[in-house]
Amino acid sequence: MHEFSTMQGIVSAIREEGRKHNAKAITKVWLEIGELTFLGEEQLRFAFDVLTEGTEMEGAELIIQKVEPKIRCECGYEGKVNYGEKEEFHIQFPILRCPVCGNNVEIVSGKECLIKNIEIEV
Repeated sequence: MHEFSTMQGIVSAIREEGRKHNAKAITKVWLEIGELTFLGEEQLRFAFDVLTEGTEMEGAELIIQKVEPKIRCECGYEGKVNYGEKEEFHIQFPILRCPVCGNNVEIVSGKECLIKNIEIEV
């Protein structure tokens, strides 16, 4: 469950920032989470609730914006990632090859795990 340890780091960073600004409460948190992180939104929200209980962040609104993966290839292609499917597991997975020429690609977006903004009360 890497969502819990990831959220531990996020909450710790937010609380530290709140302390720097003498926050009485942290009321809202905006995150950008890339789809290629494979972090589950439901698990992140659960971890957020558990980790903020009894702190100045308890009850804060968590806003998660998902970031779609985008790739770039030397052939000039830049755009969305295609997905394959493993029928036996009933999951889709990203194909990190150029849909035009089949070469390896550079990931332009989709790996983000960013604290975009926080709202505090002082």
